[in-house]
This record gives sequence, structure tokens and C-alpha cells, in this order.
Amino acid sequence: MMCVATSTGGLTNKLSGRIGDTPTIGAGFWAEEWWDERLEKWATDQWKTVQSPLARWVPDVLRDTLGECLPALSGYQSSAAAAEFGDEKRSSDGIRAVALSGTGNGDSFLRLAATRTAAAIARFSTHHTLTSAVHQIAGPGGELQRSAGDRWGKTGEGEGGIIGIELVDGVGQIVADFNCGGMFRTWVDGNGAERVMVFNEEY
Repeated sequence: MMCVATSTGGLTNKLSGRIGDTPTIGAGFWAEEWWDERLEKWATDQWKTVQSPLARWVPDVLRDTLGECLPALSGYQSSAAAAEFGDEKRSSDGIRAVALSGTGNGDSFLRLAATRTAAAIARFSTHHTLTSAVHQIAGPGGELQRSAGDRWGKTGEGEGGIIGIELVDGVGQIVADFNCGGMFRTWVDGNGAERVMVFNEEY
């Protein structure tokens, strides 16, 4: 299970009562997990079917027409293999998960639902990893920057970055990108080494 938490130093001179992106689910933070296609294919293979005895006595035309309303006439019923498929069949190898936290101009994150959008790109696009999704949202020229329009570089609007973790096949990978001067971030890698970065290059 992946979890995420984030905090904020607030926005200088903000309006009284303003709610920023940090406490807003999907804007300043997001986490979710899902079963990947390989597990779904495995499950489909397990749901072997056999022809219903009643269906043998019904003409094909009627069976196809009535099958959706009367399951017994659909021609097939799930076999015992289907009943055996359950949580015990699932393994962590079939799970993909992401957890993301954003930093920067909160109004831009709110406008885009930035972290949720990055997660959705990674989940529903067959051509995007979380790395490319975060780059598309928070990287140079990305959606955060584009959301500022002609105000980019003048007011701080659109500036920010996202850091997260992507879990695939039980292996986690740190993901980060930003469109401003730098982004403070730190983590412990798979070897237990502490990593600290501000810019694109590690120092």
C-alpha cells in the first residue's frame, strides 16, 4: 500500500480564508494503486467456461437475443476455476501504485488537479510511465507552466514541481521534475543510501 502526506509553509500575503493545494486531494497530493493488465489477463484465462445444458436446446438466434437477459441461455457458465479466483490468487507482482506530492504555486496545482492528473496519465495511457507523466505536468514547458499563460515568469504563477514514487512489480522508483530554479527533495534509495537533491544534477 502506498500513502502520501505533504505540508506547506503557506503563501506570503495570501488572502484570509484561502485554501491552497496542500490540503486539497488531487491538487497538492495523491496516491493510488491498481492491478495491471498482466493480472487482468491472468484472471481472464482462469475464468474458463463450459456450455450450459439448457443452452443446447435453444436455437442460436434466440440464444444470442435472450442471452443477455437470461444468463442460463447465454451458452456459457463459469466453471469451478472461476470460483477459485480470489484475493489469494493476487500477488504484489500485479500491482502498480503511485504516490505524489507537489510544491510551488498552489493556485496552478489547484487549476490542474496536478498530482491526480499526473497519476491518471500514468494509469490510463499505455505509453506513459509516471516519470513522463510528471514531466508533462511539472517539467519545463509542461502544463503547470502553460497554465500561467502570459503571466509566466512575472508573478511566480505556474512555478513548481512534483516528486513521487512509482511502484511496478514490487520495485519502487523515485520520480521528480520541476520547471523552476530548483526543488528540494530527499529520499533513501534501495541500497539504504540517503539522497539529497535541489537541482537536476546530484551534488
